[in-house]
This record gives sequence, C-alpha cells and structure tokens, in this order.
Amino acid sequence: MPNTAIKPVTKSVYEMSAEELTEKTRLTAKKLTCEAWDKNSYITYFDKTLCTSPDIMVHEYRDRKELVRVLGGGKTQLIKTL
Repeated sequence: MPNTAIKPVTKSVYEMSAEELTEKTRLTAKKLTCEAWDKNSYITYFDKTLCTSPDIMVHEYRDRKELVRVLGGGKTQLIKTL
C-alpha cells in the first residue's frame, strides 16, 4: 500500500521572517545558554544599544553582564560591568 501521509512543508531559514526564525531557534538558544552557564562560562552577543563599535560585545554570565572590547587572539578587555 502506498504511503499517503502528508509531509509538513518546512520553510528555508532564508524564507522565514525574523519572528519565525526567532521562534524556531528559541529552544536551541536556551539550551546552549544553560549549558554555558552550567560550566560557569558566558554567551557573547552584540547589542546595538550598548555596543558603540563592532569590537565591543556583551558577555552575559548567569549572574552578571559585562561590556567588553574584543582585542583578538581570544583576548578581551573589560569596559564595565552592566
């Protein structure tokens, strides 16, 4: 007997709106954040309201956020604790 099950249509990430992509990646992002914090590590991201140049990023730890300048070679310079 032929398989007549309807297969869900999945959009490419390039076809998704920002809201759709955010929703699709929400669980994975939460999992990765928790894994980093469980290791006493941090996540790094660019926040356009805080980061005034491309070499300034936010390091978010479980208990604090830091504004840092990325120097290269895996080194950063603390600007301030947020």
